[in-house]
Amino acid sequence: MRRTKILATVGPATAEERALVRLIEAGADGFRLNFSHGSDEEHRTLLRRMHAAAAHLHREVAIVADLQGPKIRIGDLRAPPHRLVDGTEWWLDNTGQPGDEHRVSVTLPDLAHAVRPQDAILVGDGSIELTVERVAGESVVTRVVHGGLITPHAGLFLPSAHLRTEILGPKDRADLRIALSEGIDFVALSFVRQASDISSVRHQLDHSGHRQVGLIAKIERAQALERIHSILEAADGIMVARGDLGIEVPLERLALEQKRLVAQSNAAHKLVIVATQMLLSMITSPRPTRAEATDVANAVLDGADAVMLSEESAVGQYPMESVGWLDRICRATELAAVRGEVTIRVPTVSDRALEHSVAQAAVDLADTLGAAAIITPTHSGRTARLVASRRPRTPVLALSSEPAARRRLALTWGVQTRPTPKHLSLDALRALAIRLALELPGTRAGSPVVMTAGYPIEGRPTNLVTVLTAHDPGAPRPPPRGHPRGPAAPHGSAGPARAAGASLG
Repeated sequence: MRRTKILATVGPATAEERALVRLIEAGADGFRLNFSHGSDEEHRTLLRRMHAAAAHLHREVAIVADLQGPKIRIGDLRAPPHRLVDGTEWWLDNTGQPGDEHRVSVTLPDLAHAVRPQDAILVGDGSIELTVERVAGESVVTRVVHGGLITPHAGLFLPSAHLRTEILGPKDRADLRIALSEGIDFVALSFVRQASDISSVRHQLDHSGHRQVGLIAKIERAQALERIHSILEAADGIMVARGDLGIEVPLERLALEQKRLVAQSNAAHKLVIVATQMLLSMITSPRPTRAEATDVANAVLDGADAVMLSEESAVGQYPMESVGWLDRICRATELAAVRGEVTIRVPTVSDRALEHSVAQAAVDLADTLGAAAIITPTHSGRTARLVASRRPRTPVLALSSEPAARRRLALTWGVQTRPTPKHLSLDALRALAIRLALELPGTRAGSPVVMTAGYPIEGRPTNLVTVLTAHDPGAPRPPPRGHPRGPAAPHGSAGPARAAGASLG
C-alpha cells in the first residue's frame, strides 16, 4: 500500500473519460483542474468526466479546483513565439491588443502606478528579467536585462511592488460558482498572502451551503512565508507551489523553504502537497531524470501528504507513465523507511487535547502490538487526519458515512476509506471494523486491530481507543476478557456497549 498520495492535473492530454480512468488505474488519488486555462464549458465537461471516471472504478477520488487568483499575466501574442533581446526596450500597456517583441498588454490595470524606475520585473519562470526605465502615460517602458522566448499569458512578477489585489477576482468568482455547482472537494487559492484571504473565501463557502469543501492555500508569495502559522490555522492545507515561490525567494533557499513548510504543516495536522516540476522531463520523455526521482523521494521523506503533477499529466506525452513513476518512487522510498534504511519525518506533537491524545495512543498501541490496522470512524475526517499526521507504520482505515469526507481523505497520507452507515452501536462498529480489517492484504485471523470511537453517546468527540482481534466470522468467538460491560471510555463512565451508539469523530 502506497502512503504518499498522487494528485494529477487534468488537461488536453487527459481530457477524455477513458484517460481519466487510466490515470486512476496508474495510481492517481486526486485530480486537479487549473482554471487559468480553458472555457467554462470545458471546465464543466472535465469535472463531470472526473466524477464519471471515479464512479466507473468505484473509487473515492479527490477533485481540486485551482483558481487563477490575482496573478499578473501578459496578454496574447501576435504569431508567437517572440524573443526578447538583451538591451532592447519592451513596452507594457493595458490596450488589450496582441503583443510582440516590442510591446505587450498586461492584466494589471494600474501597472503604471504600481512601479518605479529601476524596479525589476520578471516574466514566466523568472528567466526573463526586465528593468523599469520610465512611465509613459499609462504604459511602462522596460529594458530587457536577460532575454528569451516569451509565451502568451506568461506570468509577470513585480518583486518590489506592493499591490492591493483581492484573493478572488471576477473570473475567480465565476469559476468558483462553476466548480461548486459540479461538485468539488477542495479549492486551491492562488497567491495567498495572509490568513484573511482564506477566511474571506471560507465565509463565502459557508454561506453558500458548501461548508464541506476544503481550502488549500497555495504558498507562492514571500509574504505568505512570513505568515505561515496563521495561514495554516485558517486553511485546511497548503500547496508548496515551487514555480512561483522559486521566483519570490532566493533559488538557493527553495529546498529549505519546502522542508520547513512541510514540517510546519505536518505539525499543524494539515494537508500538504508538494507541487511543480516533479517530473518535468516526462512531458517529452518516458522516464524521469535521476534528479527528478531524487526530488520526489525527498518530498516523501520530508513528510508530504501528496505529490502533484502539472504539465506532465495535463499536456505531456506520457501522462500515465508519469503517474506510474511517481507511484514507483513513492513505494520504493516508503519501503526503505519500513526497513529502517531511511526515516520519514514525523512531527513533534505537543498538543495535549483529548483528540490528540487519543490519536497518539492509537498509533502507539498499533506500533507496540504490530496491529493489522488502525480503524478510525469519522464524520468530518479529522480523527483520521490526526492519526495519519503521526505517520504510523500501521495502515489507517477511515470509516465515514459522508462521501465528501471520504473524498477529501483521498489526499491524506496513509489513509484508506470505506463507507459506513450513519448510526451504529459500538458492537456493530466493532464487528464492521473486524470485517474490514480482515479484507486488508496481509491481515490474518487473530491479528490485533486498534479502533477509535466516540463513546458512549452519539455526537461525543473521539475519546476511546480499543484493541480488537480479527477473527474469522464463521469461527466461534472467544469469551470477552475484562469488564463485562465492554471497553471503558478514558473520560467518564460508559453504559452498556450494546445500547450505546458510537459517534464518528
